[in-house]
Amino acid sequence: MNEIQTPASPITRRTFLRNGAILTAGITALSSAARAQTNKNSKLRIFQIGAGGIASLQRDKLKGYAGSEFVGFCDVDTHELDPVASQYPGSFKVTDYREAFASRVDQFDAVIVDVPDFHHCPMMLTAMKHRKHIYGQKPLVQQLDELRMIKEGLAARPELVTQMGNQRACLTGRMQSVEILRKNQLGRPVEAYIWTGGIERNHYFADPWSPYPPAKPVPATLNWDLWLGPLTAEIAYSDEIAPRRWRSFWETGGGQFSDWGCHLIDLLYFAYDLPSPEAVLTHTIRAANTGHSSHNLSTITYAGGGKFAREKFVLHYNDTGLMPSFAALGLPAMKFGANHTMVVCEDGVLVLEADGKITIFRKGKVVSNEPMPEVAPRNHWTDWVDNCHGAKKPLWTPFDIGVRITEPALLAVKATRFPGQELRWDGAAHRFTNHDQANKEIISRTYRPGFEPPKVS
Repeated sequence: MNEIQTPASPITRRTFLRNGAILTAGITALSSAARAQTNKNSKLRIFQIGAGGIASLQRDKLKGYAGSEFVGFCDVDTHELDPVASQYPGSFKVTDYREAFASRVDQFDAVIVDVPDFHHCPMMLTAMKHRKHIYGQKPLVQQLDELRMIKEGLAARPELVTQMGNQRACLTGRMQSVEILRKNQLGRPVEAYIWTGGIERNHYFADPWSPYPPAKPVPATLNWDLWLGPLTAEIAYSDEIAPRRWRSFWETGGGQFSDWGCHLIDLLYFAYDLPSPEAVLTHTIRAANTGHSSHNLSTITYAGGGKFAREKFVLHYNDTGLMPSFAALGLPAMKFGANHTMVVCEDGVLVLEADGKITIFRKGKVVSNEPMPEVAPRNHWTDWVDNCHGAKKPLWTPFDIGVRITEPALLAVKATRFPGQELRWDGAAHRFTNHDQANKEIISRTYRPGFEPPKVS
């Protein structure tokens, strides 16, 4: 791959490797005991990787919070990096996150990862290796095998405090829905339906099945080589890919399924403590190629019985606003937009909007006076910080459940490469039991040397 070296970002992969400044070289971080003492006596020092886009939300939510401070920033585009860093006097800034772990690792206690999906696993495991607490964006990872890597990292670093960025989980309506389902207020669960929006060209997405766009000149402020990071694919720069529409492409994002899955599927895991799925079957108009597909209908099967009404619990996960037949479910005609979760139970149906609005049906009619459980207010960001300081507050999505919520979303989107073929999944072994080609093609990726996820031990 050709290296691109911009004046604004003088460190290239070659010079970084030559100087021996690779993060996996075993740089010694502060001991956990020393770091814990630092946390008790001062603010949690945060290094944020990714300065633009969703990153501003994290900064806004922690702005002025006495328990934390932003001490460093990384972005491969100085157009995003410089204005943010200038708002935090005394903070450091780098364009290559590996540089911070190589030369500034004693200057921060925690890492926030706000970058495209394909960077998540290498960056998060690097933070684990160096014993840093982590707030990581959803979906937690981009490859199925990266779920295994994160779980192994967590096992090696059980003392770390982690949180996945599905902040909607702390909305009152979503927390109430968890309690309604957990207590079987509507009876035992029968099945679930989730639908997202579609892939079409807008602020975040290109059209489905899009080829890579024609190359454009790389902006002077952007280090495209670092943006590509762990990718081995030869992808030319285009503003159709960066900074926003990377979600539409197979190598870099996960389409609507992956983008929204952790915000919508999480309800089922919080309420029912679901196991790993047994199988996935995704139907689509044509297989995903360079770009993700659209009009996807995915059936994800779980073991049922016991607390479930059937021997199998089935999640119907669709994009493009493909809703179930309300008539077939004995419900009145209703209009719902994209990004909803519907749980069909023995005695009623709960429909939950992504932003927390609840609609409940009993005996085929909307109920206006369903008792709502009392739930304690939670703060997705400050609770994470407080726990990094040693508090024992409940966290909605530490990584140990974040990997489980991410798993079905990844299965649904990866199965678009094999439309109409049911793939039997062994979550413990992280492989399909009935499809060798799928094991070879949609479970893992080859990482570019110097950007591999490090082994945490």
